[in-house]
Amino acid sequence: TMLEVLISILVIMLGVLGLAGLQLLAISNTEAGRYQSLATTLASSMAAAMQGNIAYWGTPPPSITVNNTTITNGPATYAGTCVGTVCTPPQMAYFDLVTWGAALAKGLPSGQAAITCPAAATPAVCTLTLTWSEKNVALQKATGTETGNLATATVSTHSYQTLVSLI
Repeated sequence: TMLEVLISILVIMLGVLGLAGLQLLAISNTEAGRYQSLATTLASSMAAAMQGNIAYWGTPPPSITVNNTTITNGPATYAGTCVGTVCTPPQMAYFDLVTWGAALAKGLPSGQAAITCPAAATPAVCTLTLTWSEKNVALQKATGTETGNLATATVSTHSYQTLVSLI
């Protein structure tokens, strides 16, 4: 009977370890899903801002990159806020990009974006691409003999892409 009890404890322990691994994987996938959902929401908000400012985005520059509040190849720098004041379309576009870039950097780890618009397309259809980095789940106290996905925490880059039609 002692042998049976020891074998039952071993079987239960293996089951509990398996459940712990499943829980760790579920937490990791939930975090990845959260970032994917946030990327979708951020892309939708920028698409709405672009569609709301057709005066600027109707003939957009071919390529804009957004890294936090640094805008490259975009509209001219504007120090105002466009909140409670009247802004020109380029000022509004710059304000939208800076505000959006700050939200992107805050919400997604190493979050960056690129907006590419083909030249002379009618109507303009821009591609909005968001990229961010995620650290994969790994063992907390690795011994160095582990192999597979849990052996080391690696950083992987993820992206979300959508099209914005500017009619």
